[in-house]
Parts: sequence; C-alpha cells; structure tokens
Amino acid sequence: MVRGCLLKIVRYKRISSTNTKAKTLAEKGAAEWTVVTAEAQTQGRGRSGRSWESPKGGLWFSLIIRPKIPIERIPLLQFWVANTLRKGIEEAYGIPSNVKWPNDLVVDWKKLAGILIETKISGPELVYAIAGIGLNVNLTSEELPTGATSIFLARKKRFSLEKTLSSILTVLEGHSKTLSDEKAVVVDWWEHCAHREKPVIIDTGNSRVRGKCVGVTPDGNIIIQTEQGNLTIPDGTLRLDA
Repeated sequence: MVRGCLLKIVRYKRISSTNTKAKTLAEKGAAEWTVVTAEAQTQGRGRSGRSWESPKGGLWFSLIIRPKIPIERIPLLQFWVANTLRKGIEEAYGIPSNVKWPNDLVVDWKKLAGILIETKISGPELVYAIAGIGLNVNLTSEELPTGATSIFLARKKRFSLEKTLSSILTVLEGHSKTLSDEKAVVVDWWEHCAHREKPVIIDTGNSRVRGKCVGVTPDGNIIIQTEQGNLTIPDGTLRLDA
C-alpha cells in the first residue's frame, strides 16, 4: 500500500514493454494504480515510437491511472508526472533535476529519466492513462547511452529498485489531487524547466526552429521567441543553442 492506495504491482524479469502490458491490463478493467514493472525491457519505447534502452539496473514501470479530467486537459498529465517524479527523486535521494520539454528529467543536461503518456479516449471522456516511466537508477556510465546519467553516478552508490519504486509511487499518489489545478501544474513545470528563457533549437521533423524558450501552454506546447515573433510548437526535439 502507498498511503491511501491499494496497489497491485505486476513484476516481470524481462518484458517487451511495460506500457504495452499495462494497456492490456487496463483494457481488461485493471484498477487504477495498477503498476507493471520489469527488470529489463526488450522493446521499451519513448516519444514518437523511439526506442528506450532499458537494461537491468534501471527502474522501468508503467502506472494505470483513471483521472477524472476533461480530455482537453490530458496534456497536463505529462507535466504533472514530470513534476511529481522530479520531487520524488529529490526527496528520496537529494538529487535536484530539471524538466526538459517535452518528456524528460535532466541533471546538468544529462538525461536521468523519460516519461511516456498513452491514453484511451471514448467520446468526451478519458477512459484511462498509462504513465510509463524509465529512471536510470544503478546504471554505470558504460551502460548508459551518450548524454545520460543515473542516480548511481550522482550519488556514487547503488540503491534498492524496490524502495525507489515505492518512494516514487508515494509521491505520485500524494500529489494526485494537484492535477486538478492546471495553473499550478504548469507553473511548477516552468519554474523547474532546464531551458527556461534560454536559446534553443527545436527540430520538428519538417523544420528547424531557433529562438529563446519563453513559455509553455497548458496543452503541452512550447513557446519560442524568434525574430519573426513567438511560435507555439506542439512537438519536436529540443536542444540548447550553444
């Protein structure tokens, strides 16, 4: 149990994707706060179907949630999960991190965690959401891709994956009611944004945008100030403009 929540945790040694399994369980009516976790994923995925390296030593899990929110507020889930994950890591391990648009946590611009939100909508209602989280816990520099870091590298010691999962779930459950405060969720995310008011480059797939990051919108878009004016961008790959 995590505070007031009765959790069902489904554990695997190895699985293709915890998000895929969680979606299957959700379709069968699995309760809110059902968790699927694995020691390793063979087909872990991130945003836009990209692969996410998920070797043993990381924390890979997916959480089924059924928040009663209007569908136009679904993009807030990404910000809310990032906010609570950031707080959970700092509370448990004393590691300050920042959020990076659209779905990462970074420490000194090295990726510590990634988030993937997948949803099912029926008419005007959100049926369920799957919050997939990948957190680099005990991985060494040799095991990590370029540009990534881990709790182990930050703290110079290894930690229990079970206790790490419990700590993060406790924070997620404890902040579940904050999802109803749209403004607070967005403000919290923006205040801890790694590229707030900084020059960035965003590759959208069709074009490249260069400018200063000046804000985000409640529907998950990022606002870039360019020489031609402000642009609102719904998706893309962001990096600092050195």
